[in-house]
Formats: sequence, structure tokens, C-alpha cells
Amino acid sequence: MAMMSRRSFLAGGAVALGTTTLAACGNPVTLPESMEAVRPRPGGPNRGGALHFGLSTDPANLDPHVSTGSASDYLRQLAYNGLVQYDGSGEIVADLATEFGWTDERTYKVRLRPDVQFHDGSALTTDDVVFSFRRMMDENTAATSGPLLDQVASIEAVDATTVVFTFKQPDVAFPFALAAPTSNIVSRKWIESGANTKTQVMGTGPFRFVERIPGVSTTFVRFDDYFEPELPYLNGIVFQPMSDDYARVTALRTATVDMIDYVPATHVGVITGNPRLRFASDKTFGFGFVGFVTSRRPFDDVRVRRAVAMSINRPSVLDTALLGNGRPMDGALMPEIFAPYARQLDDSTPYDPEQAKYLLKQAGQEGLTLPVVTTSSYSVIARPAQAMLPGLRAAGMNVNLTQQEWLTFRASVAAKTFPVHSWGTAPKFGDPASLRDFIGGTGTFAKNLDFQDDRIDDLLDQGRRTTDPALRNEIYLEAEKRALELVPMTYTVRREQGEAHYRYVRGYEHPPKGAWTATALRRTWMEKTA
Repeated sequence: MAMMSRRSFLAGGAVALGTTTLAACGNPVTLPESMEAVRPRPGGPNRGGALHFGLSTDPANLDPHVSTGSASDYLRQLAYNGLVQYDGSGEIVADLATEFGWTDERTYKVRLRPDVQFHDGSALTTDDVVFSFRRMMDENTAATSGPLLDQVASIEAVDATTVVFTFKQPDVAFPFALAAPTSNIVSRKWIESGANTKTQVMGTGPFRFVERIPGVSTTFVRFDDYFEPELPYLNGIVFQPMSDDYARVTALRTATVDMIDYVPATHVGVITGNPRLRFASDKTFGFGFVGFVTSRRPFDDVRVRRAVAMSINRPSVLDTALLGNGRPMDGALMPEIFAPYARQLDDSTPYDPEQAKYLLKQAGQEGLTLPVVTTSSYSVIARPAQAMLPGLRAAGMNVNLTQQEWLTFRASVAAKTFPVHSWGTAPKFGDPASLRDFIGGTGTFAKNLDFQDDRIDDLLDQGRRTTDPALRNEIYLEAEKRALELVPMTYTVRREQGEAHYRYVRGYEHPPKGAWTATALRRTWMEKTA
């Protein structure tokens, strides 16, 4: 993709503020030069400026309740709000709510801000909140947060500012569901008017959607009637899709953009060695895994799955693929920062190609042909997949690795086109209850594996109901032990994941715990422009 200079991008006419749909063709939207100007404020964050962000993919689906990856979450969280959000330290704090919490073990009450407007000027109501959650709970929506709302028995607007959720049973995961990047509140009137939520955007967030030109840019500008009058500090944000890692890093280093996501492991040293740049990251959440369609022969045999798991040389994968930026995963999926039991499971999956050969022989699968699919769009996924091949071949397997563009890859995994896939992702939130996504029978990733185990499901249900920390630790320890025995997926490496920006970009925080979230862009400001 040819890059354009920021100056040519910003030069020209006024922003078409009324535009709220995808543009089918044409040049990127032009912003007035005045939008780039930064107005210094003594003793406080500056106002103004347009942040140019090099984004790893070009999200095509902007539905407020359906995530297609972290890149789409950046865009979504500028234009929409949830009831609560994560702050810079990863704690759950108010967003559209002023008060929120449990009134008893099966009742959760939320009181709304009274002064919130949607981008069309209409007022937020409790009816919008009830409608939004019912839309998330509707299976036809395929909402990302939907599985986390399965214990909600009813949602009621009890007065003009109060919404009450009642539950079938206690659910410690519910506050995390509220804070998810896809648990956004929408206008009922707007949705029911027939809005195409994939290409149109209309929320209560600090930025208004201007337009998306596929493959070129997606532009947002400040919403002047945002309920927090000081926010946002920026006049606008322009996202430019840059799927190639090297192009994205080069765009940052040449000041074509101010900030990028998904800093490739091969360039972490380049970023951290540049005094003009800042790398904001964590080594907690992002991880890689190899998943098996457990209903497909020969991967319906746990011995075959275990043989693959024992053939992955995780320290070598880390060094080769990520240049040591992370750590091997030979035990628990959940990190110890919020799973105290995690270190008890270290060394559960050692590298042992000879034992792997023995297991394959026992299963009648010597010389196993191993078709694996991964994505070419993210080096943090593709490189570990490539780096594990020598270990698999050392165990006598014939590996065929196919690499596909991100959305094509996701479709292949969902359709179970390949019996094995190599992916990279992160828990949705900082609690062992997020295990359900990966090893629970109704979990998003578990569905791709045709995996369901009654004992694991029972343990995960117990964990969501239990508030005692020590008991929860025992429950999730047993659940993870059983998953390591059954091997529906095997974990590879925990990666360092982060964003990079110039030091004149201030206020951005990468949360050390909790889900990755782009809400920090709401509080981002600039000392100057490039």
C-alpha cells in the first residue's frame, strides 16, 4: 500500500461531519489544517491535534456488539460507550454509569448519567440500555459478549435512570462482561430504523464517525457534546490500515503516523532503542495456541493431540519467532497475575519428540500428515506457527502449513476446513472465568474444536458461581489440569504485545491487566504534531 504524507492528508477542505457511512471509493477524507493545531494549556493536557494511527488491519465490520479482532475494537470504542470501562490500571470504573454494583448475590443495579446524548442529538434512556443488552443476548446477533450474559434472567428499567439485572445464579464474571469492548449501548430508535451497523456508526462516544474508505482510512472527529466536557482532547483520529509489519513500523519511524498497534517482535528493539518513541506493552495476555478439531480423525485420539503438543519446542519458538520477547507456555493458560494456581502447572507439556514418536506409534499414526492453517496477517501468529515446524518434523510428522489473510483464516477455522490451526489471541478479561472461551463447551474457541467435556463445564460453572478466592483457585486449577490432559488445544508462547507512539503523544496507557482496551485513546493528547 502506498503511504501518503500527513501534510497532504490534512490539507484541503472541511470535514463532512454529517457523513456516517462507509465510502465505497475515493480519496481519504481531508481535515482542515486547524484540526492539526495543538492548543497548549498550562498545567493540563493540551487540546487539539489529529492523531494518525497505523492500524494492523482494515476492520470491515463496525457493529457495536461484534468483534472481528482488536483492531476493530479500537474503532468501536471511540464512537460507543459501555456502562463501565477499564481505566489505565486495568480496574473497572464508571462509563455511562454513575453507580453500579451488586445489591445481593443475584441482583446487579446500574444508575445512568443523566446528561448523555447520542451523536444524532437524542438522549440516552434506560430503554436503550435494556434494548442493547437484549440485542447482545439474541443469538441472531452473534454478539461477542453474548456468552457472558447467559446467566442473566431479566433486565428491567425500574425508573428513568436505573436498570436492574437479575440472575439465574451468582455470576462473578458479569462485571467483566459489562466492561468488554463489545458491550456497548446503542440507540434503539437508530437500530430499529434499519441502520446497517456493519458500516454505519452512531453512539454516545467521544468521537463521531466521519467515513471509512476501504484500504485507505477510517476517520473520526471530536463529538462536541460528549458527556465528559473535557474529553476528548484530540480533534480527530485517522486510522490508516497497514497490514505489513515492516510498512507499519516504517510509517511510524518516518512520522507518517504518530502511533501504531501490534509492534512486531522483530522490531521491539528498534522501537525501544529510539529515544523519540515509546513502547506501551504487557507480557501477560497475548498467547499462541495450536487447536485441534477433536471430532476429526486422527485428532479424535488424545494420543495424537498430545504427541503434537510434546513436539513443539517452545523455548526455540520464542527465540526464533519473537526474539525472546515473551515466555514459553508449558502449563496453565491463565497467567499468574490473576490465577494464583498457575505456577503449579509449569512443565506440564515438556518438549519430548521421542515420547511424541512413541505416542504416534501407539495410535497407529507414524509419519502423520499434519495440515495446519494460520494467518499471514499478523506476524505474532504466523512466525510462531512457522517456528514450531522443526520440532514437529523431528517427531516424524509431515507438516503442511497454509497461511491465509485474517478474515479468510477466521472463516476457515470456523468452518473446520483444516483439522489443525495455529492462532494467537488473549483472554477477554483478567479472571479465570475467561477460560470458558477456550475450554468450555459453549466457548467461542472451543466451538472451533468440537470440544466439550462435562467435567470441565461443571468446574467452570462452579467457578462463576463461587465468590471465595481460595475455593475458586482450587476449582480452576482442576479445570486447567483436565484441559492439559485432554489437549483440545496446546499453548505455545506468551508474547509481549503492545503499541508504539511518539513521545509527544501523551496520556495513552496500555492496561497491565483486564482486557486490552482502546478507551485510553479517549484520554490521549498531544504536546505537538510531527
